[in-house]
Amino acid sequence: MLNLAEELFLLALDDDEGWVVESVLDTLRYGLAAALLADLALRGKIVITDRRVKLLDAAPVEGDELLDWALERIAAADKPLKVKHWINALGFRKLPKQIAGRLVAGGVMKEDDRRYVEMPRGAEPSQTTATAKYWVKQGLRSAVLTSAKAERRSIVLLSLARGCGLLNLVFTRDERKAASKRVQELVRDEDFGEAVAQTLRDIEAATAAASE
Repeated sequence: MLNLAEELFLLALDDDEGWVVESVLDTLRYGLAAALLADLALRGKIVITDRRVKLLDAAPVEGDELLDWALERIAAADKPLKVKHWINALGFRKLPKQIAGRLVAGGVMKEDDRRYVEMPRGAEPSQTTATAKYWVKQGLRSAVLTSAKAERRSIVLLSLARGCGLLNLVFTRDERKAASKRVQELVRDEDFGEAVAQTLRDIEAATAAASE
């Protein structure tokens, strides 16, 4: 299973150019850092209170060296630091390239003449007719455009995509206005939990500030 930063990277990948879409080329690294924080929060490793990141559990995340790297850095801090600090600290310039390398190593993409090309990857091991990005986008579109109950992880990824300006790559021009409104509703939904909703708002605000 891909982590949130990897899924966010795939959403930002320009299939024709083989690299990140130009509109987010300079700012995606902050969104990827935000995705690392959101993933750690979902896994109960950190909590964000008063816009500061507090460590809850320093135990490594099984099978994910990237999340472990972020967790180790947070654990090494002397005190809880602001979300904006971690967005900047974790969002180093080569982070997108590092994530691309992880996806190549995992067989999700291949590198061909300095371009990244997605490999067919089914939702189930027996399915090989579509790429990982296709399945990620399908999950997000289902969460927004159907009556099916949205999974918490999908809502978090939608919030991250909105913060990075990537919703236009998930939804058609005719869908975007309604989709943006629906994402806002999903994030603030009472059933979703106010603590998580506030965490997403803090992360989204810090990402926007870092990108300015």
